[in-house]
Amino acid sequence: MGVVEDLEKLKQLKDNGAITNAEFEIEKQKILNSNLNTNRTDKKATLGLIGFILGLVSIIAWYIPLIGVPVTICGIIFSGLGLNSTNRGKAIAGLTLSIIFLIVSLINSALAVILYSGLYY
Repeated sequence: MGVVEDLEKLKQLKDNGAITNAEFEIEKQKILNSNLNTNRTDKKATLGLIGFILGLVSIIAWYIPLIGVPVTICGIIFSGLGLNSTNRGKAIAGLTLSIIFLIVSLINSALAVILYSGLYY
C-alpha cells in the first residue's frame, strides 16, 4: 500500500476509537519517515545504476580518448557514490569497468601522441 492509503487507514482507526490521538501521531510519523528514507535510498541506488551504465558505455568510448576519459571518470565518481546502496553489485561492476577502461583510454591517448608526434619510426 501507498502512503496515502496507510494514512487513510490510520485515520479510520482513530475515528473508530481503536487508537488514541497520541498513537495516531506516532504511527503517522512512522509512515511519513519511512517514505523519506526510501527516497534517500533510491537516490543512492540511482547513482550506482548510472555508474554501471557509464561503465558499460566506457567499453565503447575508450576508442576515442577525448570521449573515453571523461565518461570513465564520471563512471568512477557515480559508481563510488552508489556503493552504499541496494545496487551495490552494479556500482562495483561500473567502478571496475570504468577503472579498466580509463587505463585503456590513457594508453590509447599515449599511443596516439607517440605515433603522431614522429617519435615512432
